[in-house]
Amino acid sequence: MREVRVTRTERDGAVEIGFRFKSSDQLLDPDDPSPLPARELTEFAEEYIASYLDGCNLKEIAGITVGLPGESLSPEKAALLPETIRRHFSFRIADLDDDRRVSRREGRISLALAILNAAIAVLFIGVIAGRLDGPTAILLTGLVTILNWVTVWDTYEYFVYDYRREVRKRRIYEKLADIDIRVEAW
Repeated sequence: MREVRVTRTERDGAVEIGFRFKSSDQLLDPDDPSPLPARELTEFAEEYIASYLDGCNLKEIAGITVGLPGESLSPEKAALLPETIRRHFSFRIADLDDDRRVSRREGRISLALAILNAAIAVLFIGVIAGRLDGPTAILLTGLVTILNWVTVWDTYEYFVYDYRREVRKRRIYEKLADIDIRVEAW
């Protein structure tokens, strides 16, 4: 079971979030042979921590606490884990930047296609549909309208929703790369 217990403590307007993992293998990738602090977090831990912070006001978060079972947490490991976590999110910021570059390119292409489709729709409806009669005109006008709507919606979705989500995720990772992290045994 991948259950993680989360606690939220507020003091003087600052929030500290505690993540209590069942084992260190839930937090640290067991397939990564690198020593701490170069070891990677598991995808589960990365997504769990980041998605929890996504629901919070990042300006209020002062730190996080990572809890691991006492038998899996040596003093040396407890000292290196905060840097391991911060380092992981620092490296992931570069990956997000690469993803954003690709996404921007796709957004520009999508915008160009939306403009081209809108021009074709206007041209078709203004010139060709006026010369056709009956069901053929209705069918072709409906088809052009639907294709245009899909293209415009895809572009709109990127610029209004996807881009904002990418920016928010980067802000979360920047926060995690610089946040105060405490490690404790439970």
